[in-house]
Amino acid sequence: MTRSKGTKISIVVPSIEQLDDEGMRAIAPLRDGRWSEQTKSILAKFGTQMLSLNRSWAATWTGWTCPCCGRSKPQIARLASSGTVLCHLEQRHDHLEEFLKRRFSAVDLQGDERDHRIQISHAEAALRPLVERFERTLICVDCNLSDGRVKLALRDEVDSHFTFTPSEIAEFITVSDNHLHEVNITTAHSLWVDAQEDFYDRIDFVKRMAKRIAKGRHKREIALGQKLHRQVQTRDVVYQLCAEQLPSIHSLHLGEIIDSRSVARGGLGETLQRSKKHGGGPPTDAEFAAINAAQASTNRHWREAGEAWACPCCERAKREICRRSNRGAWTARIHSFEELEFETDTEQLSMRRQNGAGDIVISAPRRELICQDCRGIVSQFRQRSADLDARVLSLEDLRILVACSTKNAAHDIDSERVEEMIVDRSAFLDAIDEFEAHQRLVTATWIEYLKLTKSGLSDAQARDLIGFELAKARDWDVDDGEDFVDWLLDEAERLSAKRRK
Repeated sequence: MTRSKGTKISIVVPSIEQLDDEGMRAIAPLRDGRWSEQTKSILAKFGTQMLSLNRSWAATWTGWTCPCCGRSKPQIARLASSGTVLCHLEQRHDHLEEFLKRRFSAVDLQGDERDHRIQISHAEAALRPLVERFERTLICVDCNLSDGRVKLALRDEVDSHFTFTPSEIAEFITVSDNHLHEVNITTAHSLWVDAQEDFYDRIDFVKRMAKRIAKGRHKREIALGQKLHRQVQTRDVVYQLCAEQLPSIHSLHLGEIIDSRSVARGGLGETLQRSKKHGGGPPTDAEFAAINAAQASTNRHWREAGEAWACPCCERAKREICRRSNRGAWTARIHSFEELEFETDTEQLSMRRQNGAGDIVISAPRRELICQDCRGIVSQFRQRSADLDARVLSLEDLRILVACSTKNAAHDIDSERVEEMIVDRSAFLDAIDEFEAHQRLVTATWIEYLKLTKSGLSDAQARDLIGFELAKARDWDVDDGEDFVDWLLDEAERLSAKRRK
């Protein structure tokens, strides 16, 4: 950026995708990535160039250490079964946060005051730090996995909303460099027993406060008018000057490009050769006719698929997905699968990020019809692992996992490979959660709009009222709230049209 005559400035934006490793170290000195000297040293240590390095790892500096196990990055990196070096860090949060959100949304809210929903929103935000047992904490992937392994072993005893704190995890793990932790189930159980009274007291606190807030207690007067703006900072002035000279600066997605140059996914996407399962043989013409008739009458996805359908993951046709269950009965179903599509429209990205979205923004899932065995990879792994979320798996991931599929047989899946894929795509979890929250807000806004217009308010009056409520709940200018409501109602139409496709 160079100054020219007057107050104008000329801007040259570097092509970050083409920057060499030294250039990346210059523009992102406090970050780490596949370009750092330390990462190259780690790869040399393991004697491979196959690397999986996630966004959380890239967002921290090379000297970061895990607050849970105390290991440095070179000590955390380990070799996966695929021969890939895993460099993964994970954001850990207390699951009581989800319990709080669900409790406030599920409680029967009473009262017709227009600022009532604002009171609910403010109260939920104020209660969160009082309810959680620990703040969001970045820890290494092995510490995060240790919690999941322990809760899976103790699933019949430990409450599903309970989360071990980082300091508690440190007590039940045995640590070694470049390897998964060993876990002590007995120690973990003792920690759960010690924490039970405090944990259930917090659960009770959430329930009581949700009821009190719903009844209009703990009210806090809402300030009318526009909010005050903070003192102008130097960076604000510089950014404004840049934006004037480069109107498309928002569409450059510089942060996303830096992340893309930093992360690596090599190795985890390569097909694993596995022995095929022996198929049980196809159904006879009469058996398939019976299966087809039964599914057509009970499974709408089977009807939607049509006769020429083939699973987009394993490429098997309807007759080829039919297989016998353990009891000998024929089973064959088609399920709906939501493939993530990412937002690229500049205006949409601006509005979504105004509402808290990060660098990765989901536009709307694209619906695909897949067979029961491919869909079963997601559902079965959800049951198998308590702390890894299989929602992040894509159609391409499923195609890789079932590359050696067999007709008329269940898929033979490597569970460790599934786990590696989920860990590799964990950066998408926040985007999925944000999109689901966006859907809920859009739906709630649309329902409120219909209710107000049916009660006698005009279209403009309903929009103004909802806009006021949103603005005050989020500490925005009233005009910004009204514009946001217009956009939310447009989103309701867009998402509804998307679901109908």
